[in-house]
Amino acid sequence: MSINEQDICLELFLGWLAEAHGRQFEVEHRPFGELTARCSDGQRTMAVEVRPLLDPSEPQVWQSYRHELEEEISKGLAGAFALWLPPGADIPAGAEYAGGFVQQVRQAALALEPGQRGQLSLPVKLHLRKSSDQGSLMSVVGSLDAYWVSMSERMTGSFDLDSTAIHRLPESEEKQQELIDRICAEAGRIERRGHWQSIDAADAWTIQRLRQGQGLIIVGAPPELTSDLGIGVRRNLRRILSDASPRLASAGTDLTALVILGTYQYADQENVSTALRGFDPGLYTAIDFICLAVDGSLKPITQPVIGSS
Repeated sequence: MSINEQDICLELFLGWLAEAHGRQFEVEHRPFGELTARCSDGQRTMAVEVRPLLDPSEPQVWQSYRHELEEEISKGLAGAFALWLPPGADIPAGAEYAGGFVQQVRQAALALEPGQRGQLSLPVKLHLRKSSDQGSLMSVVGSLDAYWVSMSERMTGSFDLDSTAIHRLPESEEKQQELIDRICAEAGRIERRGHWQSIDAADAWTIQRLRQGQGLIIVGAPPELTSDLGIGVRRNLRRILSDASPRLASAGTDLTALVILGTYQYADQENVSTALRGFDPGLYTAIDFICLAVDGSLKPITQPVIGSS
């Protein structure tokens, strides 16, 4: 069977539920009325609704090309996979497509066991220049901006670093530090001011193998839809809760769950928790579990204690 984003979120949620609470829930009905699914562990029933945090509407051209790319990667590929697009990143096109992106994704997918997450490292270029012989400053734009202080402490002179080509850093802190060390070493070798120098780096995308299904889906949104995850999150979250809460409350099950598909670099960078604290609790008291699915993992936002017996 083919897969979709609801399949991914359900698998992540039920897998987390088994690990965190020791309860093996399985899907009984899907869809379940106007909700995504009804699940049961043999003792209790649970209604589950899955919603995307961002507006699900996508530009038609982008959506069509995404489906074309998914079909090309899926040809002859046994199993079900999800490629998580980091916020701000776009699906490769043109020369990048012809240059082996499809084959690289397939190779990364084939290395995974069911239920496993892996990393797809896409080569990118960073750009560094020396702006002055004076001072001790590394001015950074892009994903490495959080490291500007630690890099500045190692500089002799002032530098500009463009790291916008990286949309997601490797999860390994060791690999992150290796990149920082290499940038600092390159800066120390630059003598001529104003000259931009390229530095090889990698954009780390997450690829996940599902336990059921067939095919590959690219999970994400066009860059223009992920540029502002502040005000839009509060507005969309309120809309989702207002709509899903009464549906779940009337489901007639022992437990209820809302799984929200988010778009963040990492789960610990989400701002759904903060937004939720600013709402009237009456907006979501009918929901036992509110969880966020992001980057191939699941983060609980609210949860009850349901026991393991």
